[in-house]
Amino acid sequence: MRISVTDRCNERCLYCLPHDVAIEWLPRGQILTYEEILRVARVATELGVTKFRITGGEPLVRKNLPEFIAELNRLPGVTDIGLSTNATLLPALAEPLRRAGVRKVNISLDSLQAERYREISGTGNLRDCLAGIDAAIAAGFPQVKLNAVMIKGKNDDEIFDLIEFAAGKRLPLRFIELMPVSTSEVLSDDNFISIGHVRQVIESKYELVPSAAKHGNGPALYYRANGLPIDLGFIGAMTNLHFCDNCNKVRLTADGKLRPCLGSHMEFDLKSVLRDPTKTDADLRRVFTETIRNKPEQHEFRDNYVPGRKMIAIGG
Repeated sequence: MRISVTDRCNERCLYCLPHDVAIEWLPRGQILTYEEILRVARVATELGVTKFRITGGEPLVRKNLPEFIAELNRLPGVTDIGLSTNATLLPALAEPLRRAGVRKVNISLDSLQAERYREISGTGNLRDCLAGIDAAIAAGFPQVKLNAVMIKGKNDDEIFDLIEFAAGKRLPLRFIELMPVSTSEVLSDDNFISIGHVRQVIESKYELVPSAAKHGNGPALYYRANGLPIDLGFIGAMTNLHFCDNCNKVRLTADGKLRPCLGSHMEFDLKSVLRDPTKTDADLRRVFTETIRNKPEQHEFRDNYVPGRKMIAIGG
């Protein structure tokens, strides 16, 4: 279960919150409290959910996150807690998050060039991101992964630079296709580059051999690049026809909607149940059951999908 604890972010990446789109933060009263999220998580564990990933927006901008995660980690049945972050705030929070029980950290790193990083992220500072990566390594998280969203003409000339950086840090690196999670325009011919093409570029220098290593529960296909100490992952939501075959995820948005699929407008309201004093956990379980029963076999990204809400409000 992926839990978005906030729709706010200290960056505004091209593919998540495009720079020409007005920012419309949710009013704070519409965001679930930590207590409400923990109630949802407790019901989820009773239904068999054992793994959680904390997302945003940028989850580290929400106050008292380590304390919340520590409470989440205490729920019976929880076996794994992950975090998705841009890492710019990790230097001060990596140690507290590790002590709270975070085991896995996914870090966005779309460029190793300072000006380009700022262009893609909108407001980000590459130096802060790199410091966050080092802080995550120093904190001793059992797993740290790097994610690079590939954008034609923006960072596709950095494929080998990113690989060499990841290899130097001995961190798995995943290349990710653009998805229409904020606007459909991101999938223009000017922007989109397929994971198949990225693989072809890599194979001009390295032999790729399928890897049996497990790096999580996501849709990435992993390969070991001959001569490198790391695995490379490829996430192709648009071009991999079997992308959805093994998906067992459900997503809780910051404003209390339960979504069975990132690439579908379908969502079910938990907040109205949480804030109705006449409703019980049994009512929450019914919403969960309905959500899972309606989980689609495939996402809708390939069907001229027009996002209903920005990625930053969904939580990925």
